[in-house]
Amino acid sequence: MNWQLFSAQVLAGVANGALYFLVASGLTLLWGALGVVNLAHGSFFMLAAFAGAVCIQVWGPEAGLLAALLLVPLASAAFGAALEMSLFRRVYASGMWGQLLVSFGLVLLLNNAARLVFGADARSMPPPRMLSGFVEVGGLRLASYQLAVLAVTALVAVYLWYLLSRSRTGRLIRAAVDDPQMLGAIGVDVRRLRTQVMGIAALLAGVAGVIAVPRGAINLGLDVQIVVIAFAVIVIGGLGAVWGSLAAATLIGVAEAVSTMFLNQGSEVVIFAVMVLVLLVRPTGLRTIVGRE
Repeated sequence: MNWQLFSAQVLAGVANGALYFLVASGLTLLWGALGVVNLAHGSFFMLAAFAGAVCIQVWGPEAGLLAALLLVPLASAAFGAALEMSLFRRVYASGMWGQLLVSFGLVLLLNNAARLVFGADARSMPPPRMLSGFVEVGGLRLASYQLAVLAVTALVAVYLWYLLSRSRTGRLIRAAVDDPQMLGAIGVDVRRLRTQVMGIAALLAGVAGVIAVPRGAINLGLDVQIVVIAFAVIVIGGLGAVWGSLAAATLIGVAEAVSTMFLNQGSEVVIFAVMVLVLLVRPTGLRTIVGRE
């Protein structure tokens, strides 16, 4: 076995896992912490990626990526909050099936809207010049942009840990899991809390979408592809668990990357094989909701 190639694949898998975590982190807030299932979360990622590609195309790799990182996640957050207030709020009483039907309809609607606005052709944009090179570590060449993605992922993980474990919003989210009626009875606006969490989740999807632009081709199939991986990350990592999701995303990314050395196709099979193996050992995932085992 070519161990240098194997090490390079592992490092590439860690970078892929970082991107998966950025997407799954929003879903783990919604599904794991508030019990809201949003299949259209992958659509937020896809739209943000196309919008980021447009910014880079218009303003160049440097200014375009910076503008996209500042503007696109904010627009994604506002869009997610608006959808929560206008659509999801109306179907909470119908339970998970109502949320699934509404979000599935949104997936189809947003995919066709993206086709009309951005076209059906895949797009690929270069990274900024200052992040386009490589860094030599122990004889291995690490892409500078991948290291930047890992740095952003670390910041997001720390932010989510603080949000869920140390902030007042996190305490309210955990209380909403146990008894939303009681939380509302003591004067907390549970509807506003759901809107805030949906906005934060969409913002994280926006960050992930922009970051993904210089890493590969952006196409209309990203919405379904990424949301399937994100759900697998949540199931393996445990509902509402930040560090569990990070570990799960890294495990999936590495397994997927290493499998390409032996398989020409079938990355989805590898992802679900990892999920089955983990759940056989730990049926509740690597961790359960924040603060609990």
